[in-house]
Amino acid sequence: MWKLLIAEDETTIRKGLRYAADWEDYSVTIVGEAEDGEIALEMAMERQPDILFVDINMPFLNGLELMRALREHLPEAIFIVISGYDEFSYAQQALKMDAFDYLLKPVNKEDLIKTVKNAVKLLEKNNRRRQLDLQLEDNKALLKEKFLQEWAAGMIAQDEVKEQSQLLSLHLEGPVGISMFKVVKEIEENVTQEQWNDGLISFSLKNIIKDYLKAYSSSEVFEDSLGHIILLLPNAEGEVLMRLNKEIKEYAEGFLGKVIICMEKLMMTHLELPDHYRMLKEEIAAYHSLSPMVILAKDYIDHHYFEPSISLNEVAEMVQVSPTYLSKRIKTELGASFITYLTKVRIKKALLLMKDPHLKIYEIADMVGYSTQHYFCNAFKKVTGISPTVYRGGAKSYE
Repeated sequence: MWKLLIAEDETTIRKGLRYAADWEDYSVTIVGEAEDGEIALEMAMERQPDILFVDINMPFLNGLELMRALREHLPEAIFIVISGYDEFSYAQQALKMDAFDYLLKPVNKEDLIKTVKNAVKLLEKNNRRRQLDLQLEDNKALLKEKFLQEWAAGMIAQDEVKEQSQLLSLHLEGPVGISMFKVVKEIEENVTQEQWNDGLISFSLKNIIKDYLKAYSSSEVFEDSLGHIILLLPNAEGEVLMRLNKEIKEYAEGFLGKVIICMEKLMMTHLELPDHYRMLKEEIAAYHSLSPMVILAKDYIDHHYFEPSISLNEVAEMVQVSPTYLSKRIKTELGASFITYLTKVRIKKALLLMKDPHLKIYEIADMVGYSTQHYFCNAFKKVTGISPTVYRGGAKSYE
């Protein structure tokens, strides 16, 4: 049933409008009668009518003022103006307020019923349109996810990417941050009472990421066939991307009670998506060959690299083994000593931050855990073969 509100100050006319027809025969139910504009406004805000009979000349708030006040709050409502004024100016003002029809008193019963029937047809049409829009939006979300999956996997030619992006309202402009999240289901970070199946874990992680992205318009999230959750952040800065991922990881691990691997890169253009997706996937795949102890140690280093005081003893205490034993396992499984691996992680993060031209080298050094720029530059050159200044000048031989 569509809801009808009658706003008319003359009792006789108001009752006449109510009983002009058995309105329920036309899928309409009367939800209220108001004798002045202020009462009508309050009643309409509370009861949210679909159709309003509105008298032009009412005390306190006239019909035109009432329509103006309600239009913002009831954008889909239909206003049928009923007036004793046969003047063009009143009708013109009513039309400007988007009135559906303008009927003169005394109202002809047949004209009133015909107008209401037409109003109901319009309401039903608008309702069908809204339902269709919702279905299209749902389908659009599925199509967008499928497109992102295929594009990342290199299954879509570049000349098709622009066309499909426009159709699906993808706006991946400027430098685009790409992050990949993967839950290590075999390792529990802490004991929880929740029992998570694989589908629920992925669903929950994806929704956590989406919640964090509400402040970032045009961002996208999708899941690939291997259970990786991929985040795409347009107009990204390395510092913002890294901070965002850290917050997501910490919250999600606390919520799920699982270790979550997170890797990120900064693309200069969205067209680099397949290459960067492949590189991130390979980096995360390397975890599969590691023991749970080294996974925990590696993950801790990867997300505490910026602390100048991080040490082998600290990491060993976290995984509850001796520093000597952990050092041997890291060397065996990661192919590098603790210090060498830590240095590589720090320089890798520095490379991402150096894509932001506004960050000074000494600022980047501090952000990745080096107390002095000199120490940072030595470490940078040792890993990449060139100095930070030369790297920024365009000689980017190491990525």
